[in-house]
Amino acid sequence: MEPMLERLTKHEYGVLMENSKQINVKKGEFIFEEGSPANHLYFIQQGEIRIFKNLGSNKDITIFTRSKNDGFGEIGIFSGDNYSNSAQAVQDSKLYSITRHEIEEILAQNGRIGLHFTRWVAENLEASKAKMRDYIAFGSEGAVASVFVRYSNICGVVTPEGIQLTNPIMIQDISKHIAVSRETVSRIVNKWKEQGIIDNQNKHFILKDMSYFRRLLVCDQCGVQNCAI
Repeated sequence: MEPMLERLTKHEYGVLMENSKQINVKKGEFIFEEGSPANHLYFIQQGEIRIFKNLGSNKDITIFTRSKNDGFGEIGIFSGDNYSNSAQAVQDSKLYSITRHEIEEILAQNGRIGLHFTRWVAENLEASKAKMRDYIAFGSEGAVASVFVRYSNICGVVTPEGIQLTNPIMIQDISKHIAVSRETVSRIVNKWKEQGIIDNQNKHFILKDMSYFRRLLVCDQCGVQNCAI
């Protein structure tokens, strides 16, 4: 899915940036928390941000992650007075923030930028619906498979052995994405290793049988293209 800032012309990009303020956040730092006033929309110059929802009992579920040239905070800005999720830096990040008032003024005065935002928000809503479908409709195995498929679309490299994920993926990372216990995820991953569906070399997974995941998730009946985490 195309990041928000990459949809803009040079002039449109300049309009947003000249009304934005640059901020730096450290790994683990919260940009906003669920329930706090939705006063700013954010764009990522560098780094990665995790958007998640607290489920109570020390559990949370990742709604999505956003990285370079993408934005976040739109759910709060465009749908209410407060953020409905929390945003936390996965790594040291450089961000641009723009106030609710400023972005509303820009969208009111520039129809093309407004169209870019409308498409971006709509595509992300469709992607989020597809993700929840995978997580809920196909059980724990389907949820884990969905995470692997999505990672393959953003950091997968084709090798003779299969699709290798260039980013190191931990069991805990998968658990946080789908709100399933680490023990359950580990059991599923180990079963797939024994079946030759996946392999793991130095924390880098190799997806040896992508067709298995696509059959499990009925991917041929999903309209979302190039789904991502």
